[in-house]
Amino acid sequence: MYKTILISGAILFGGLYLSCASGTAKNADAPPAKQPPVVTSPDKPHPDIPPVIMPQEQTNEARQAATSKAIETLMSLKLPELYTKYVDLKTMEIMDYNTMVSKLKGIQVVYVAEAHTNEAHHKLQGDILKSLSQKNPKTAMAMEFLYRSKQESIDNYTADKITEEEFDKTNTFGFGEWYHYYLALVRYAHDNKIKLIGMNVEKDIKRKMANMGWDKLTPEEQKLIAKDVDTSNEKHKEFVMKQFSGMMSNPQTRDMMKGPMIDKMYLMQCMWDETFAESIANYLKAANDPAVQVVVVAGSGHIEYKFNIPDRSYKRFPAPFKTLVPFEVDENTPAAYLKEELSSGAGDFGYFSPLSPRGDNLELPFGRK
Repeated sequence: MYKTILISGAILFGGLYLSCASGTAKNADAPPAKQPPVVTSPDKPHPDIPPVIMPQEQTNEARQAATSKAIETLMSLKLPELYTKYVDLKTMEIMDYNTMVSKLKGIQVVYVAEAHTNEAHHKLQGDILKSLSQKNPKTAMAMEFLYRSKQESIDNYTADKITEEEFDKTNTFGFGEWYHYYLALVRYAHDNKIKLIGMNVEKDIKRKMANMGWDKLTPEEQKLIAKDVDTSNEKHKEFVMKQFSGMMSNPQTRDMMKGPMIDKMYLMQCMWDETFAESIANYLKAANDPAVQVVVVAGSGHIEYKFNIPDRSYKRFPAPFKTLVPFEVDENTPAAYLKEELSSGAGDFGYFSPLSPRGDNLELPFGRK
């Protein structure tokens, strides 16, 4: 395989989907959730969050040796066996699903990154939700797919106050044309009375805030989007700018990709991540229970490197978290690709999947399977 994507997942802006690029930061287990958040900034991050380490900064010889050994082992596996393996991206330990899940015990927030159109990613999200919720009835799921503005309808659906048909009619969705990719997750939550948390915010509200400021939003709109938006993290900005490179070179969009427009697009991306982060933190604050676990289902561009949703949510409410990120591989995947991905440390755990559909292979119709 050649590297078809640098990050699975997409950033949506003005109806355009942009591939997301890859990276990581290590995460130490956070202090107990009941402790008040620490006031932080990108220059003075929370003391329990190590700084973001970009791939080129990782020079530890022991880590390089462990990575080489892991690559050798992984390359010896045939498909689909590789799709059953997980890697601890700190220690390079290769493990099976049950071992990986056992490491999530006591972790309050579990981020499972996705490419929106990859069924294998959604299956893993469902498996993790099932594994955690069967052991912990206080498990919830937060979804990029669902909007904060529709939380009442979401709650009514999981409480059997409205039917699935009524739920569909009263909701708009983050990527409606791909509804069927998320249907099994939503139904499992409904059937097992698992709390669903809408994280997304309508583009019109983001655009209004970007153009006019938070104070110009109506009181109802202010409830749906984060007020405090940090745009000063240079590594995050570099990460996001790489996603805009395609639009900058595209003849149809390159003329608008200049100065103020770039800044506004980055601001809106940060608004998005901050709102997702606030949604998770608000739920944890309201629950005020360290036994609560939240499985977060969102695109990889919102999770990898951790300076998007995870760190921003942790700054609001310091609950222990881990991230799982996908590596898409097939029978042609070269060792160089695995070395690059594993060395970059895209999260706490890496998982392997088939390639996401692209172009003519992308299944688009709205509906159910």
